Amino acid sequence: VGSHSRVPDIPGLSDIEPWTNRQGTTTRELPKSLVILGAGPTGVELSQVFARYGVEVTLVHAGERINDRDHPRSSELLAEVLEADGVRIRLNVQAERIDARAGSGGAHVVHLNDGTTVGGHEILLAIGRDYPLAELNLGAIGVEPVKGRLDVDDRLRIADNVYVAGDVAGPEMHTHLAHYQGEMATRLALGDDVRRDHSAIPRAIYTDPETASVGLQVEEARKRGIDAAEFSVDLGTSAKGYVAEAQGHATIVVDRRAGTLIGAFLAGPAVSETIHEAVLAVKLGTPLAVLADTIHAFPTVARVLGTAFVNAHRELEARVRVGEAG
Repeated sequence: VGSHSRVPDIPGLSDIEPWTNRQGTTTRELPKSLVILGAGPTGVELSQVFARYGVEVTLVHAGERINDRDHPRSSELLAEVLEADGVRIRLNVQAERIDARAGSGGAHVVHLNDGTTVGGHEILLAIGRDYPLAELNLGAIGVEPVKGRLDVDDRLRIADNVYVAGDVAGPEMHTHLAHYQGEMATRLALGDDVRRDHSAIPRAIYTDPETASVGLQVEEARKRGIDAAEFSVDLGTSAKGYVAEAQGHATIVVDRRAGTLIGAFLAGPAVSETIHEAVLAVKLGTPLAVLADTIHAFPTVARVLGTAFVNAHRELEARVRVGEAG
């Protein structure tokens, strides 16, 4: 059933025609200026697109950093890049009122909750997504959404012979996850004995540079009781960084007790391609020793990731030796 951009209850918003990702990706005319509410994946990607076309862009976000579900190093790099492209970033603030066409040249004036204002001839909403479930009459099959979400089992069912795929199925919203679930729902409906596996979902932000990730950040892992450690390698001072004149990082999270990879976070050129080695490693529980012993082509981002594997494996071996000596 898909999903649609969430429209917040902001006084004055109904007096304009706000953009969503649809208008942001299909418009044939550049706005004179643009305010984007929300600095998640859609917000950061489109802010860079329009800024590089010469549009004055202001990115407004309620969090302490942009794209705040990603690794802090990735967020920091994206903020630097967007500001260099001309994007004005406002953090820790929310829109509380909009005065339509009240600004210079007919721009809309957005009043923020810190008492300041920003202006844009178009306002783009990127603060989340909702699901069109109300009109589906799910009660007819005994299903009631909870807080707008559905309880989906490991065979993607919400009721007998009723399968769910895509955004509403969760646990995250990605086109590639919807493809995976759609294919699996078809196989299940045809009688294949398979179960969905959401243990290693790749995430990618298509900015320049890109960011990509899979698995758990170190704080998330520790909250789950995992003996987690983080290892990071700077891409800018690597051979790849020098050749591509690029900044970035390869950061991994490992389970020291199990000796396996449980998370990887990358920023740099084409990291949306590089991340899949880590995706497979997380999915299979590949021993860190195997990853550290894997040859990576020079000079690539994958080799920087391989250096992180080597560094982590060396520390784990050292811990083992100390433990044996003790």
